Amino acid sequence: MRIETILSPTLFHQIENIDRKVVVVIDILRATSTITTILHNGASAVIPVKEEQIARDYKEKGYLVGGEREGATIEGFDCGNSPFQYKPDIVANKEIVLTTTNGTKCIEMSSNAHQVVIGSFLNLDKVVDHINYLNKDIVLFCAGWKNKVNLEDSLFAGAVACSYTGGEFDDSTLLCIDAYRASKKNLFKALQNSSHFQRLASKGVTQDIAYCCERNVINSVGILKDGKIVLA
Repeated sequence: MRIETILSPTLFHQIENIDRKVVVVIDILRATSTITTILHNGASAVIPVKEEQIARDYKEKGYLVGGEREGATIEGFDCGNSPFQYKPDIVANKEIVLTTTNGTKCIEMSSNAHQVVIGSFLNLDKVVDHINYLNKDIVLFCAGWKNKVNLEDSLFAGAVACSYTGGEFDDSTLLCIDAYRASKKNLFKALQNSSHFQRLASKGVTQDIAYCCERNVINSVGILKDGKIVLA
């Protein structure tokens, strides 16, 4: 099994034979953590869309729509990108539309993969179990922030890679492994000086960050199927 890590969406085009590989999309703060939570709370699917206008079109059709730009809730949307906004009584048995600055774009970019898996610390072990079951080469796709590398996504890539002892790793993956091993005792503390932590903290959502750093509190995993994210 070969594991490659893409630290920025600008590098994704370098991946060869994407249709033979499993892509784990990683946007820890907060899109993939929020998607994982929405499905755990009973939604039938999450529909990820890249463009704000497409999400607005869904809203006009009666869908519950969430989204953010620059970390702030899009005006007129039902919810933002906080996992705490998608409670079971709101999302149960519904298809939820979500658009975010970074994560949903990367899901769309990955759509030609053998399978797209949604990654978060919340269900880390389940993600590893699932990609083991698929038995394909893996691309750990870090959404970053506006095409820049970020720490939290890199740490998750390292956490996944640390689960493999016999894999073949590229250099980006090796960097992520070292970063995770140095930070795994306290992820929240490790992120405090990171740019996106500071960006979100300035908006008063440190509770979101703490939640997104929790490991293995959800026992399911989301995958992309026919343009929608559903439980595997």
